[in-house]
Amino acid sequence: MVRLKQRYILFEVLYPPTDGEDFQTYSESPTKALLSLHQESPPQFTPKTITNTIKSSIQELYGDYGSSFAVQLNMKYFNNKTSTGILRCTKTNFHFVTATLPLITTIEGRKVIVNCIHVSGTIKKCEDYAIKRNLQFMRRVRFLEKSENGTIITI
Repeated sequence: MVRLKQRYILFEVLYPPTDGEDFQTYSESPTKALLSLHQESPPQFTPKTITNTIKSSIQELYGDYGSSFAVQLNMKYFNNKTSTGILRCTKTNFHFVTATLPLITTIEGRKVIVNCIHVSGTIKKCEDYAIKRNLQFMRRVRFLEKSENGTIITI
């Protein structure tokens, strides 16, 4: 019996400044600008709503052909605190999903940017990459805070 191979896609949801927000505050501090993009997701962003948004975007982009493989799309993990998630899809169709993610501009009426970060054959490798990436992000924020305060930084 042949086993169907899967791909796991690690993605993040970023929140750009809206029209009502003051762009001046984001340009004065790189730390504020970086942290404003990486906000918590609102509670109405559930795995089901995000999956439905991705499926409807695939349907728009690829039509009936896209809707046939969008059925096999499954959200394995989504964390509202970090706004990251892991999708599972078939190996033959993961290119369509990764091409569709950046084209999503709104979820539940809120402007978003969806980035595909990593594609792997196992969920464990996606989790490891997410941990490594979050550690790098925290180091970058600390580095920017120290450089803004005028602290001498030695590498």
